[in-house]
Formats: sequence, C-alpha cells, structure tokens
Amino acid sequence: MQQFRDTDNNSENLNEEDNSINQHVPQFPPKKAPSFSMEGPQILGLLLQFRFAQGNARRELECQLIKRLVNIKKNYEPDCYRLNGTWALKYTNYLYENSNTLPGPIDNTPLLQIKEPIRNRDYFVLTDTVWKFLLEEYGGGPEILEDKVPPSPVSVISSTADRAKSADISMMSSVSQQELPSEIPIKGLKNELFYCYMHSILQCLMCIQELNHFLLNSINRHNGQKMLYCRGYKEMLLQIRDAQSDYIKINNLRTTISKKFNPKYQHDAQEFLLYLISMMEDEIIEVNKEYEKLQLPKLENVVKKYLKGQIVSELICKNCKHKSVITEEFLTLSLALTKVATVNQSLEEFLKDELIQDYQCDNCHKKKIAIKKTRITNLPRYLILHLKRFKFFPKQTKITQQIKFSIESNFCNTEYKLIGIIVHSGSLEQGHYYSYGRRQHKWWLFNDQRIKQANKMDVQQQQGYILFYQQLF
Repeated sequence: MQQFRDTDNNSENLNEEDNSINQHVPQFPPKKAPSFSMEGPQILGLLLQFRFAQGNARRELECQLIKRLVNIKKNYEPDCYRLNGTWALKYTNYLYENSNTLPGPIDNTPLLQIKEPIRNRDYFVLTDTVWKFLLEEYGGGPEILEDKVPPSPVSVISSTADRAKSADISMMSSVSQQELPSEIPIKGLKNELFYCYMHSILQCLMCIQELNHFLLNSINRHNGQKMLYCRGYKEMLLQIRDAQSDYIKINNLRTTISKKFNPKYQHDAQEFLLYLISMMEDEIIEVNKEYEKLQLPKLENVVKKYLKGQIVSELICKNCKHKSVITEEFLTLSLALTKVATVNQSLEEFLKDELIQDYQCDNCHKKKIAIKKTRITNLPRYLILHLKRFKFFPKQTKITQQIKFSIESNFCNTEYKLIGIIVHSGSLEQGHYYSYGRRQHKWWLFNDQRIKQANKMDVQQQQGYILFYQQLF
C-alpha cells in the first residue's frame, strides 16, 4: 500500500500561513472492503431498524444499508446479477433525490427482449448480497446472472487508523463542583492517518456550547461509568482544556467507538455524527430511568432540547380524502442536490408537495394517487443539514457541484447563522474530511492537528457536505 507522509510533527507551526491547504489536503489510499464476518452483525442491526422504521427515517436507513451491502467483500467470488436500468433509475431517485414514489417490483423482463443490452445503460450489475436484499424488499424478477463480471469495486469515503490506546483521564468527582466554562480552547486533533471523519465532526460539535456545558458539568464519577460515550467526549474536552501543545490525541473515545467504527476501515462523517449523538442520548435516557426510581433530579436531555427537530408527513388519498399522518424526530435533514443551486432551494424541494402513484389507501383500500405534504413542525436550536453528495446505487459517484449557502439564512421563517461546516475533499476512492468552525467569535479551519484562522469568504467557497446552523434570537 502506498505510504503517505505523517503530518504529525511537533516542530511544525500549526498556524503558519499555507494558502494551499484546501487544495492539497491529504488523500488517503483505497482501503479493502470490510468482510461480511466483520460487517454482518452491524448490517443485521441496521436491517432490524429498517424493518420497523417509517417515512424519511426508513429511507435514510435504506441508504446506509445499500452503502454497506455494496461495499461488502466476501471470502468467495459472489454471483452477479443484472438489474433493469429503468428500475435502477427509479430506485436511485427514491434513495437520493427525496422522491417518495417507490420503484415498485423489479421488472427485468425487458432485458430478455434486448439482443445485446449495454451495461450501465440498459442494466447495472449487482453482487448477490445487494440483489437478494432488493428482491426480498421489492419482489419481482426474473433473476438474470451476469457471467464473467468482477465483483463491484470498493469505494470508501474517509478513514480510520489503528486502535488507539486508552488513557486514564481523571474525571470530576461531583456535579456540585464549580461549573466549567463551555467555551473550548482552539486545539487540533492528532490524526494517525485515518481519523479525519471523527475529527471533523467533533470540531463542529465543540461549537455547540450547550453540549459542552452539559458534558463538562453533568457527567461525574457516579453516572460516568454507565455513560461511556458522554464520558469519552467529556474526557476529550478536559484534555483540550489542559493541553499545553497545539493539539491532542483522543484516547478513550476512539476505543469506545471501535466496535462500530473499526479502525481498519474507512468511515463516513455523517454516519459517525448520527451514531455518536444517538448513543449519548440513549445514555442520558437510561441514567434518567435509574434517577427516577431513586427519586433523584434527572439529567437534562440536551440532544432532544437543542439538536432534535420534528417533521410531520401527511398522505392524503385523492379518492376518499383520508389522511394518514406520520410524525418523526430528526437529528439531521438529508437534502438532495439534483436541479438545485442553493441549500435553501434544496430544503424547499424537500418540503414540496408530491404526488404518489399507486398509493394503497388504508381507508378505501384502493390503489389511487395520493398527495404527500411534508412540514417541519419543530425546528431545533441547532439545525444540521446533510447534503447528499454520495451515491452508492446503481453506480458509486460523488456529486461535486457547488451548492451555495449563506452565513446567515432563513429556514422556514426562522433565522439561523452558520457555525460549522464539514467538507469532503477528493473522490469516493480517495478522500479526506476537514471542517470549519466558528469559535471565540472567529472562523477556524480544522484539518486534523493543523489549525488555521479563516474568514467568511474561505468558508463560503467550500463544497459543503454537512452544515451546522444555530438559531438566532
């Protein structure tokens, strides 16, 4: 494997002027796909969540499932199957363009009628794992084996490194101690080549003072043993507060996430964000159940209070006017990028009314056209927007078009200001994450252990992947 220069160098001036930093970010080598034995339990867990999910949550889980299934490497050469290109296009629109029209049963019959169908136009090639998932979920057929087709190429987004050694960081002994300030010093995070996905997310999360304040002042030796993710995050904040150098190396949090985010493989920043925040909220909820039994004051659920919003989707049958309502909480809004030039336009498309063909009404039990209306009923204090730049079906591609965003924006008649942005540089095969964050009333570029002051123009020129907005009052 090609070796890359380790940029961890204590003698390097991390704040030196480097105008090429955005153009020459480290590009990591392609990694081997995880084996099914490693990915199997995680995929089964995702599949279980997917089966019980509804609405947008179900679609986002299906996106994650397809990504993992596409990238699985088995210890034998799998059979490959052909999939009708027309059906694949409908499925792609459903997954990545926020279309609520399901593709319906697979119909490969037209492929049998074409004498010499053209690959990647008339049909696409799937591994047996992906094909079996789609066949089970959508039905149809027939199965058409593709001979002499190599397994799908491995595509990866970001990276991780060798398992980090844990360190024993002393924790605060009691909540009753004097509260620590929530403004975190500006420090880099040392990367041993493959942790950029985690570092970019953490630097943006550290822009959220309410989250910092809760973790610093509410996690203690009494509840910390049952709150591994919250404790790991707090220990990182304490490391940063006490560090003498310009960067730190994260210890316990790396170890805590290693079962889900194997250090031998590369990972996606958005997936890590959702996982970390969800695990921290789960820990808060479980501790509060115990506190309730003991009649102790509950911990504040900072995730629900500051980071979660609510979406309501209404399906109205045009035949009988029956209305079905689905209410969902969200941590991020995943926005499609097709035929839009700005983030605001993408959000408008997300909320636009849509006609759904062949809707099976629960009331009149007929397949008719339905209207889907989507509205946000509760905007969070911190609105996190995920721009869907990566497609894993039917081909693996990255959308590189520039999507304009503003430092101050109005979303659904609510004023927000940008406080953080995650950027993915490079391709699916070789890429790198870095971030910009607004801290101490200034913009900073966080590129692993390298930090550099930036300005609004630097930020707005970026090809954003995840945007963090704070509500203005």
